Amino acid sequence: MKIKQDTFKFDMDKQAHFGVSFGLYYFFFTYTTDILVSLLFSVLVGLGFEIYQGYSKKHSGFSVADIIYNISGVIIAVILHINV
Repeated sequence: MKIKQDTFKFDMDKQAHFGVSFGLYYFFFTYTTDILVSLLFSVLVGLGFEIYQGYSKKHSGFSVADIIYNISGVIIAVILHINV
């Protein structure tokens, strides 16, 4: 597995990871109506994609920073969902 040397700078890539994970939570909640299951599925999709990027020759590698932004997007979505 190739591990990418990455920064935590909130650039376009990190914004995409955050936004897609945020949206995935609501996508899964629409079909499951279960907050924990939606949270879990969203995190697993993000993790699965990062693992794929780590092994793919078309991508630059696995990024811990991307995982953190994926998880952050899901957590913010859950917090907003619970508090609205």
